[in-house]
Amino acid sequence: MNKSRLKTIHDLPTPALLLDWPAARRNIEWAAAFVADKPVQLRPHFKHHKCVPLAKAQMEAGGCVGMTTATVAEAKALVEGGITDVLIANQVLSGLDQLVEIAERNTIRVLVDDVANAHPIAEAGLAAGFDIGVLVEVDIGTHRSGVHPGEPALDLVRHLIEMPGVRFDGLHAYHGHVVNILEPDDRAKSARVTMQLAIDTRRLVESAGIPCQILTGGGAATYKTIGKMDGVDELQIGSYVGMDWSYKERVGADFEIAFSVLATVISVSTQGMVLDVGVKGIAHESGPPRLLDHPNFEIPRFKSEEHTIVKAEGHGLSVGDRIRLTPSHGCGTCNLYDQIVICDGDEVRDIWTTSARGYSIPS
Repeated sequence: MNKSRLKTIHDLPTPALLLDWPAARRNIEWAAAFVADKPVQLRPHFKHHKCVPLAKAQMEAGGCVGMTTATVAEAKALVEGGITDVLIANQVLSGLDQLVEIAERNTIRVLVDDVANAHPIAEAGLAAGFDIGVLVEVDIGTHRSGVHPGEPALDLVRHLIEMPGVRFDGLHAYHGHVVNILEPDDRAKSARVTMQLAIDTRRLVESAGIPCQILTGGGAATYKTIGKMDGVDELQIGSYVGMDWSYKERVGADFEIAFSVLATVISVSTQGMVLDVGVKGIAHESGPPRLLDHPNFEIPRFKSEEHTIVKAEGHGLSVGDRIRLTPSHGCGTCNLYDQIVICDGDEVRDIWTTSARGYSIPS
């Protein structure tokens, strides 16, 4: 898109991914203010938006020690954009040449949960002539990956400190099963119980005489609870910047929905209308999108690749009108667009590239 010709969102080709910049800025500033008087720092998750200018805005707001990514390629995009402290919150068994390339002159860490996935990292570091920082992932209940807390984690740490090519820097713990709990008190209780497993593991490692520099983890739905727990150093909140309707139901009033997808009405009837976006333009793992400006309109099914059918009798809209939809999964939706249109009301302020979208093949 040629941003010099785009003055308002009504000039945009659709579908288009919008970011309400005043709302996003308030979200960023709220998170920075939360950690301002606490020992804990932010390490926001880049996978939410994959946009380097947006990551820089998060860093510049304060309270951020660095960024979190899901892949080596995302970390590479951040490093090339000038952000030099990155945690790859995943086990890495491919793209080791890229990992070595960015780790040589930047602070890059990766996760391990077994000697088997630590060895390739160690071999790569040893061959390159420097140690690569690793965090031990502790499974605190999600049962996706990670070593069991307590003695099993300590046993792995003991192996790592004897392994040339890696440097043990700390622990990582994510309670993905907790962030989906809707009832706030129940979610907070589960967050405390599960993260305490990681804190106790940290104390066990330290009692064995092994320095544990970092305990990092959590998410936007649990930050208020674990951000106040002694022993947690970093919060990996991500979705707070742009939000989506599904996450908004869990975090409440703290953060605003800033991401939306702009669509055009391409057909109308007395029963409703059809929009020019479908499942190829809006991620819907947690449910169909919702109409941001028309909460009473209904999307009875969301299955078409390039169309959305809207049920709204007496809607009063015409062919060519624009409608904004908020997805149920913001992270997945961002990954579908090459660019994010930065808006203030209807005004187009800028267009930023989603630098790491589909960014997995070595350049």
